[in-house]
Amino acid sequence: MLTMAVGQSDDVDPAVAIAEAIDQCRATLDGRQPQAGILFIAFDSFDPALPDAVRSAFPGMALIGSTSGAEMSSAIGYLEDSVALAVFSSDDVDLAVGWGTGADIDAGRAARAAVTQALAATKQEPKVCIVLTESNTGQRVAEALREELPPDMLIVGGAAGRPEMAGTTFQFCGTEVANFGVAILILAGPVAYSSAVGTGWRTLGPSGTVTRSSYGQIHEIDGRPAADWVSGYLDLSSGGSTFGNPLAVRDGGVDEWYLRVVVAGDGAGSLAIPGAVPEGATVQLTTTNPDDMLQATSEAIQRARAAFPGSSPPTAALVFSCAVRKYLLGTRTGEEVESARSLLPDAMPIAGMYCIGEIAPTAADEDSHFLNETFVTLLLGT
Repeated sequence: MLTMAVGQSDDVDPAVAIAEAIDQCRATLDGRQPQAGILFIAFDSFDPALPDAVRSAFPGMALIGSTSGAEMSSAIGYLEDSVALAVFSSDDVDLAVGWGTGADIDAGRAARAAVTQALAATKQEPKVCIVLTESNTGQRVAEALREELPPDMLIVGGAAGRPEMAGTTFQFCGTEVANFGVAILILAGPVAYSSAVGTGWRTLGPSGTVTRSSYGQIHEIDGRPAADWVSGYLDLSSGGSTFGNPLAVRDGGVDEWYLRVVVAGDGAGSLAIPGAVPEGATVQLTTTNPDDMLQATSEAIQRARAAFPGSSPPTAALVFSCAVRKYLLGTRTGEEVESARSLLPDAMPIAGMYCIGEIAPTAADEDSHFLNETFVTLLLGT
């Protein structure tokens, strides 16, 4: 059996908040010892003393975590400036963590270090990898994890957040803290799982083919400067972003599309993006509204629930949403976690955060992508 206990608090004193979250987890565990945990901390409240307090409260428990743009859980719901803690206990599922640093210099080396450490801690078959990393290196980390992990493993997670959608973030594992870290939690053995994503964006206007690109930039679409190609809908002459109109991207040979935000025009005709869009990919502008976004959230949760294997229901849910969704949804942001509460089994523990980029497959038969402006659901059980 796999048990997840959740605690959350937004007390103005972070030390009090983390103590309250720990107490809530203890009440659910009812004496069981957790083997691993994930901690989401509001950026403005981050202090290494907070994960230290969790590890002191649960001796021997492995812990990963990151800063977040906002937090959500079944304990309280959607909050800004809070801490949200999820701890896992199981008699038969192995829970192993790994850590790598310097992803901005060599994402492959950082991912390899994390995977090597985690896999060394289990002799069972690894099934799921939950990853927390940094947004500017998110795509490279996702690709590197696919190379380092055994085939067919599910990779789900997000890039650390903060209230603004750019700037320094923190990732941590055990006593280590970094700005460009790769923290992973691997579940191995008899774990059941399913995942699904939702966006709510719909395409508009003509599609084009990326004819020249590099990591962090799209230079040309249909042989034209990329900024010229989008100029019929967006004015990027002053360097503005397209948070409300990201690009739908369909890689060659793949049916599903994913979203890639344009951070800015560079004044020379290229579009600055987080991650990369490969040459040959099809792109198209998109638009949305809050109702469509929230409908997509509900549909993702329902698809994950319908796809969950076996006769037993899931016992835990992790959710990763985008800080841009929070910005666009405004006062309705809390409806995302409320959808999860209403559509999943009663009393199911839920925990998650608002990220600066998400990592998940866009369909059951696809590899994980680095995503933008997407809601990701991961269901776990045995």
